[in-house]
Amino acid sequence: MSSQPSAGASANFAPPFRASGARVIAIGRAGAEIAAALQETGTTGFTYAVVDSDGSAIESTAFPEKLFVGARLTRGFGAGGDPELARTAADEETPAIRGLCQGYPLIFIVAGLGGGSGTGIAPVVARIARETGASVFAFVTAPFDCEGTRRQQQALLGLHRLKTVADGVLCLPNEKLLLLSDDRTTLVDAFRSGREHLRDAVLCIWGLLTRPGLLGVSFADICSVLRGPNQESAFARVMVSGPDRSDRAMAALLNHPLLTHGDTLRRAESLLVSFRAGHDLGMGEIRRIMDELTSKSDGARVVVGAEIRDQADTELTISVMASTRQMVLHEPVENPVADRSSNLLAADNLPARDVESGPARTARRLAPPAPNLTPELADQLLSQSPGGRRSGRKKPQQVPLPFEVVTKGRFEKCEPTVRRGNNLDQPTYLRRGIILN
Repeated sequence: MSSQPSAGASANFAPPFRASGARVIAIGRAGAEIAAALQETGTTGFTYAVVDSDGSAIESTAFPEKLFVGARLTRGFGAGGDPELARTAADEETPAIRGLCQGYPLIFIVAGLGGGSGTGIAPVVARIARETGASVFAFVTAPFDCEGTRRQQQALLGLHRLKTVADGVLCLPNEKLLLLSDDRTTLVDAFRSGREHLRDAVLCIWGLLTRPGLLGVSFADICSVLRGPNQESAFARVMVSGPDRSDRAMAALLNHPLLTHGDTLRRAESLLVSFRAGHDLGMGEIRRIMDELTSKSDGARVVVGAEIRDQADTELTISVMASTRQMVLHEPVENPVADRSSNLLAADNLPARDVESGPARTARRLAPPAPNLTPELADQLLSQSPGGRRSGRKKPQQVPLPFEVVTKGRFEKCEPTVRRGNNLDQPTYLRRGIILN
C-alpha cells in the first residue's frame, strides 16, 4: 500500500496542460450532454468537439466543432445500436478525427456505453488521439439494468476495448446512481445525476493536473488509479464547513451511497483522494481522514493530493475516486503489448520514461487498435460480469414435457415417415433440438 504522497510531484505536469488547455471530445448523444454540463460550469481551458454517427443528433448540439461519421454506412440515421457499425464508420474518418485531436496534449473523452455510437467510436478516437501524442482519459457511463441485457453486454465489451487504448478510464454505472434517488425521481433527473457526476470527475482530474497543490499528484499517479483491469469505478465528493469538519466529512464518505456505504473502499484496488480547502487546512485533518480511509481500503494503492485555495474559505471539499478489480482475464488478448499495470492496457511502444513525460511529449504514440474480441474472449468477459447473460448460469437442459402419451392406433405397425434422414413422426422441437420453456 502506498499512502505517502510526494509533495510537488506534479509541478512539471501542470504548466503545459494549463497553457495549451484540453480538448473534450463528446461521443454520441450521451457524450454531448455530459460535455454541455461541463461547459455550463464556465471552466476555462476546455475546447469542445462532438463526434456522432447520427446526423440529426449531431446537428442539434450547440458545439461549433462537429464530426459526422458514417455518411456512407449509416446515411445519417445512426448506428442503430450496433457498435461494430459505428466502429467501422469511425475508422473511415481517421484523418478527420486526427484533425480534432492534433495539437492538444490532454484529451478527455466523454460518452455513454451500451449503444452504438459511444461504444463503437470511443476506442477509435482514443487510439487516434494517443497517436497524435496526447494523453487520453475517458469518462463513460454504463447502462441502467432496466435498459436490457444486450446493452449491458455491449457496454462491457466496449469498456474492455476502450481500456486497451486509453491512458485511463473511469466508468460510472448508472445503476449505482439510483442509490441517490427514490421512486419519485424522474428519468430526466436520473440521467442528469449521471452527467453531473462525470462532470465533477473530469473537473477533479483537470484540477489536479493544472492547479499546483500543496500535495502534488502527477500524471503517472492518476494513470495508476484509472488504468487496469477494473470494470467498475466509483466517484464521490463531499463538501463540509465549520467546526469538526474532518469528522463530518469522513462520516459522509463512509455513508456515501456511491461508495456503497464503505464497501467500495474495502474492495478498492486503487484510491485517489483529493483535498481542496483554504489556508486553514490542517495536516491533522488530512491525517485523520487518510488514516480512516487507508484502514478501510487495506492493500489498495492510495494517491493523495491537496490544493490550497487563495481566497479565504472555510469549506473543505474531498473527492474520492476508487477503482475495484472485478474483471480478470486468464488469456492474453490479441495485439498484446507490455504494460506496467495490467495486460488489459495496451501501452504505447515508447520507453517508460516517455510515458512519464506527460504532456511535454510531442512524439507519435503508437497505440494499437482495440483488439477484435473473439467469441471465446467475449464469453469470458460476459461470464465475469455481474449482469452478464452468462454469469453463473448453466446451459438449460431440455426436460420431459407433461404431454399426454397417445398411441398410434391403426398406424402402430406402419413404417416411420423418414425424409432426408429425418423422422417426421417426431415433434419438430425434438428433431431440431429446440429448448422449450
